[in-house]
Amino acid sequence: MPYLVPLLVSGLALLLGSAVEAATGYGSAVVALPVMELAFPSHMPALLILLGPPLIVLMVGIERTYIDAPAVVQVSSGLIFGTILAIPVLDLVSGRSLRLLFGFATLAALVPLTVMRGGVARTPPRSFAAGLASGFMGTATGMSGPPLAVVFAHEHGPTVRATLGMVYGIGSAFSIGALLFARRIDLADLWLAALLTVPVVIGFGAGRLLLKRVSRRFLHLAILGTVGACAAVLFVSAL
Repeated sequence: MPYLVPLLVSGLALLLGSAVEAATGYGSAVVALPVMELAFPSHMPALLILLGPPLIVLMVGIERTYIDAPAVVQVSSGLIFGTILAIPVLDLVSGRSLRLLFGFATLAALVPLTVMRGGVARTPPRSFAAGLASGFMGTATGMSGPPLAVVFAHEHGPTVRATLGMVYGIGSAFSIGALLFARRIDLADLWLAALLTVPVVIGFGAGRLLLKRVSRRFLHLAILGTVGACAAVLFVSAL
């Protein structure tokens, strides 16, 4: 089975990423993107985007009463425009250039992750701008969280997880639509996504346990180390 090793490696990355996102509201794609780009380069970013909805349903379903509706509207407005802007990028960039794009996107995630404890005050214009950047990154690379991590850094934990879950849901719908329009999703992507949904669900359950047993500081440092190492691997592989 040629897909066995890539599936196992990707499954572990998705399990870890889903656990982190279930605990913090952010981090699944940051952890999984570099690994999956190396394991399934011809199926990215479609495969990672298709794996978003199962995690989103779980996140929003558990903490739906904490959704900040005005914030969802503000971010989603920008997100729609960002998604549209990303479509030409998918047609123009491929191969080595796309891998470099993934590497830069992963490295860019280190910036908001590093300042996550401080962040910036969330305002409607900043929420729109974060949504714009998130929609572009999410559709072009499969990783939409970094811009949102900055503007939601000061928010209450359940509010962050529920609101970002709702935003990710809207973003995933538009990104999948954009990929279908660009003919970047096929049956193999759907089959792989179905198989890899299992570790996503398991990781979410583990993350809910981590929420009570592991400090946010430990998770924060763990993500920083993982993202930095994965970005380095992507850059080296693109040389």
